[in-house]
Amino acid sequence: MKLIRHPADRWPVAYTLMVAVVQAALFAWVEPLWLAALLVLAFQPVQAVAIACNHYQHHKPVFFAAPLNRLYELLLFFQTGTPPFLITLHHNLGHHKHYLEPPRDTLRWQADDGRPYPWPVVMWRNAWGHLTWTVALGRRFPKIYRRLKLWTTVGLLVLAALVAWDPAKAAVVFLLPMLLQVLNVARLGYDQHAGLDMDDHLTASRNNESRLYNLVTFNSGYHTAHHLKPGLHWSELPAFHAEIRDGIPEELRGEA
Repeated sequence: MKLIRHPADRWPVAYTLMVAVVQAALFAWVEPLWLAALLVLAFQPVQAVAIACNHYQHHKPVFFAAPLNRLYELLLFFQTGTPPFLITLHHNLGHHKHYLEPPRDTLRWQADDGRPYPWPVVMWRNAWGHLTWTVALGRRFPKIYRRLKLWTTVGLLVLAALVAWDPAKAAVVFLLPMLLQVLNVARLGYDQHAGLDMDDHLTASRNNESRLYNLVTFNSGYHTAHHLKPGLHWSELPAFHAEIRDGIPEELRGEA
């Protein structure tokens, strides 16, 4: 019986499990709080790759069975701060649907005068907007919103149990990194879109063609290709990027 839809998804699943094991080890076995905090901080660049795993999961679910997808998304919740179905609303139906219309885009990088907000302002607006803008979208998509509320409750109950077990350790190993990764999502979106020409898909995203970057982030550097075909599996993005590459301005291709 096949569990995973696409063979390439074994890698993001394995990566997510690795991060979960490290988090569990830090929580259960590292006694000095200062040492746990130091190790958690050092681990954040590694943990940040879970953002890509979570992102692709909400575009093309990894598993055939819905319960396995929800379990996978709960693990990713503790790594990224975003529970099951939040990305479906905030990112898929908010950002992807409206990214060429900055006032309606849930990234909200553009001020009223058309200029990009300063980076710290976008970080703050998105940290709060993950809640408020998602709620607003949820009222338009009640079926998805009900699922979001259900699975957020499940995730928060598990998180509450961890906090009850060891409040300080739970804050260091889970709560603070979750908040950092929510801010990291906003930073990534800002870097990919802020200040660009939104009149055309080919001029609206920054890309990164670095082989190392795309190996580590599961081809997240091919952002124009992803926006043109958000349902395309991440393993197929390099080939599609090659097809459209000549139409992307050179300054938006990133390093090779």
